[in-house]
Amino acid sequence: MTSVLDDWLQPRPEGGAGGISDRLSRLRPAPGERDGGAGADPGLVPTAAQTRFHERVTYGLRTALNTQVPGDLVAVSRMDILLGPQRRARPDVSLVDDLAAADDRRTCYLAEEVRLVVEVVGPDSADRDRDVWPRYYAAAGIPYFWRVESTEGRPFVYSFALGADGAGYQVTGVHHTRLTVDVPFPIDIDLERLPR
Repeated sequence: MTSVLDDWLQPRPEGGAGGISDRLSRLRPAPGERDGGAGADPGLVPTAAQTRFHERVTYGLRTALNTQVPGDLVAVSRMDILLGPQRRARPDVSLVDDLAAADDRRTCYLAEEVRLVVEVVGPDSADRDRDVWPRYYAAAGIPYFWRVESTEGRPFVYSFALGADGAGYQVTGVHHTRLTVDVPFPIDIDLERLPR
């Protein structure tokens, strides 16, 4: 079976370089993006060391999600998502189509293969996680977004769904000790007993 990305990477008979190199060349960052220069995009820039809270919650949510997902989805950590021709993101956790996740050669997923993205807010990423990334994820059409915050080392989650107009996310809940939602599938996670 082939995935959407496989089809996207196939050579095109209508001319041009075609194939992988032609399509991937359009995904390279514009000058100044990767090095944090003026007009830099927040994607794939060097990041500071993560805290144990960040690592623990990322692992815990991915593991908890994978115990509850239906057969057509898989939770993955720190995998790139192509949000546009020159924009990539690396969310802490993503819920992707199982066909895409089954390909171990993949280094990224297309936005249409992703149902949910999760960002765990850290001291060095707070502005991006609360403002920038949600706007980019919504613009790419990813239906659900969770933002994880911390109160004295205890996680709580803001859940969001893409609005009917597709212009941005709407808050669907704030979850302090238990994360219970019906979409993208029924999920019930005890935030105080996340796998470590």
